[in-house]
Amino acid sequence: MKNLENTKGLIRPRPRLLALAALILCAALLLSSCSLIPQQDDRPQADEGLPFLIRPQNDKYLREDEWVRMITLAITHADQRGRIWESIPASQRAEISQSDFYRYVSILADCLPGTLSSFQEATQEEADLFRSYAARLDKQLTPKSTDAAIWWIKAKTSDLRELKFAVPVTCDKAGIPFFSKTWISRQVQLYEYVILYLDALTSGSKSALFGLLSSMQELRSDLQEEALRGRTDALLTYYRNNVNLTRASFRCLELMPGRAVFEEQLLPSENGTSRTRSVVFTESEGLFRAEEKIPQVLDPRDMTFFLKGEPFIDSDQAPALIESDTAIRLAGIPLSLVIVDRTEDGRDVFQAAWPGLTVEAWGTCDPDNLAFEGQIHQISASYSFYSTGSGLTPGDSVHALYLRYPFARENGYLISSRQNGVPGTLAVQVESDHITRITLSFDH
Repeated sequence: MKNLENTKGLIRPRPRLLALAALILCAALLLSSCSLIPQQDDRPQADEGLPFLIRPQNDKYLREDEWVRMITLAITHADQRGRIWESIPASQRAEISQSDFYRYVSILADCLPGTLSSFQEATQEEADLFRSYAARLDKQLTPKSTDAAIWWIKAKTSDLRELKFAVPVTCDKAGIPFFSKTWISRQVQLYEYVILYLDALTSGSKSALFGLLSSMQELRSDLQEEALRGRTDALLTYYRNNVNLTRASFRCLELMPGRAVFEEQLLPSENGTSRTRSVVFTESEGLFRAEEKIPQVLDPRDMTFFLKGEPFIDSDQAPALIESDTAIRLAGIPLSLVIVDRTEDGRDVFQAAWPGLTVEAWGTCDPDNLAFEGQIHQISASYSFYSTGSGLTPGDSVHALYLRYPFARENGYLISSRQNGVPGTLAVQVESDHITRITLSFDH
């Protein structure tokens, strides 16, 4: 009956039970408050509002994989970069400022449009290649390029393209990752130079582009300045006629200290096919350079040779010919005249040499009587009294070449064309910023 009567109303807690509950509650509160007290050491601070933040598994420092994961989070969570920065152990970010971190991560975000999908360490071969780009700056980098690990960060774009971007992870002597001031600054400076360069081209600003190009070298002569202005005009013309001049058409494919590669969208071809080209930008000793591989067409005047102002070969003929009476009259008795081979159709392959000039041809040759005639395969000059039809001469400053062919260096100092149906190539050898040899070759 007592039990039944007790069911008619609320059961009143006993005083002992109340006291026990109070003690348990106080203990729980004390334990909870201890776990929230921040630790005064180098460990990152946990943020209850950001469950995605990386906390070192060892409670001391971020490992390489954790480091790359932290970078990916900073790329994808632009609004949380401040908290991500604070979560990095202090010793691993001591060399750079928070603004340095923001700028670097923003650049990486620009280089990786789309949704980040994964990351993985580069192979040894890939890592060695990327480290070699920074090797030229080794004396200016801490740590050295050999002490940097290379990781790939991968992304997928809205049109389902898969992209990947290589990121260096600099490590101290103990192998612990950290933000290197020199590595970060070198990458940022190179990237910002490229952006200024592309902005000058997209806006068509001749003064801005010439200013950038001239700031990267000391102008020592009027010829050098004239050649640089010629390059400026040629770049603006090429980009205007061939490249999609919108900022979205450019994307950074690689960024390492000393080297960056940008992809450019070209204007659609006649059949509507989309095309791209890549431009390599380099830095050496604080000087930036764009490797613009823009085709150069050989001037027809440079498909012939002159000796002291008189034509040594006839530029109006195809193929180019050499004949002993004319050659000896202009250059004198050859130092050597030898038959080196014979063609399948029975023609002599011969070589004639004069001071500073060598000619290879095939036709007929009688060394004993100094008689020869044939089609020129190659003619090569190293003395200053020989010149091409436009006046290009051994001994000239290399800027004389750049004045005629602004992108000769990027084309390996090889400029080709077709004259009267015969392909010809001018090869220029350059040493110490001067032309030392000019070679003209014909493919018959």
